[in-house]
Amino acid sequence: GKSSVLNAVLGRSAVGVSRAPGRTRYFQTHFLTAQVRLCDCPGLVFPSRAPPELQVLAGVYPIAQLQDPYSAVGFLGSRLALPPLLQLRPPNGPGWTAWELCEAWAEQRGYKTARAARNDVARAANGLLRMAAEGRIRLCLRPPGYSLEKGTKNTPKNSK
Repeated sequence: GKSSVLNAVLGRSAVGVSRAPGRTRYFQTHFLTAQVRLCDCPGLVFPSRAPPELQVLAGVYPIAQLQDPYSAVGFLGSRLALPPLLQLRPPNGPGWTAWELCEAWAEQRGYKTARAARNDVARAANGLLRMAAEGRIRLCLRPPGYSLEKGTKNTPKNSK
């Protein structure tokens, strides 16, 4: 895990590792250079600047524990052309909402609720998020300041 990567990058045994997860008990910081520090910590680290929907799609937050999977599906749908990608039928309205994406996916896959035999949109939402987290639906985000025209990162003129 993280501890093994840290040891490999540093080229020495800086932190303890074991075959079983959970060896790291506290937050540790190691300086690679004056500007680069590497941190080892127990468990998952939630990036404070990443939106929760992106954390879900990146696999940082467990999909099974989501209260509202539709916001993450909406995040995904706003960045990818999911309807043609998944070959979904067009919606009745002007555009796709997260709910409509999930409903169309449930209909296409035959996901039905047990009691009322309605489209199981919750199962469809979880399925779409799992496909994205596993890489079967690929989401690529450019770094902040990236310019499509030049293919490089925009930097202020006076900085290097």
